[in-house]
Amino acid sequence: MNLFCFASRNLENIRRGIVARRWAVSTASDSTNRGRRTKAARYFSPGDRGLLYCEQTHSFYDSLYRPFTTPFIVESKADPDIVVKHVWPEPWVLPFSITPLGDLEKQLPGDAARMRWPLIERRWRGRGGVTAALNITGVTVFSPVSITEEDWRLILADLAT
Repeated sequence: MNLFCFASRNLENIRRGIVARRWAVSTASDSTNRGRRTKAARYFSPGDRGLLYCEQTHSFYDSLYRPFTTPFIVESKADPDIVVKHVWPEPWVLPFSITPLGDLEKQLPGDAARMRWPLIERRWRGRGGVTAALNITGVTVFSPVSITEEDWRLILADLAT
């Protein structure tokens, strides 16, 4: 199955997406946006799995972490013609509908996810970190990560509510 991971600058943006039952991506350069549209059209479909990641560093038990949170099921294709201006403080593009399977009550730091989810370790070698291993940012957005049912079960065990 395909897993798509999406980053957010902060937890507030994730909260807004959960409430709206919708996700999208921030705007980028024209070439990056074109690549994202192409990948979304080619690879991204209803029924795919998704996972959100917060890029903002938070204090947690006196350490710093960037958490994964809120697994979801993709409910629609990404719409290349809509710019969302009413959910997040800035315009976001390629919106799609989601069914959240969790909320912000459950979070797992990236380093802990690497230890708990074998899929990260399998993809880690030579990729430069959690975000690269799971195609979370930049030009890799809308690039699928192939996962097993067991991988998804482990994610849900940690983050679903």
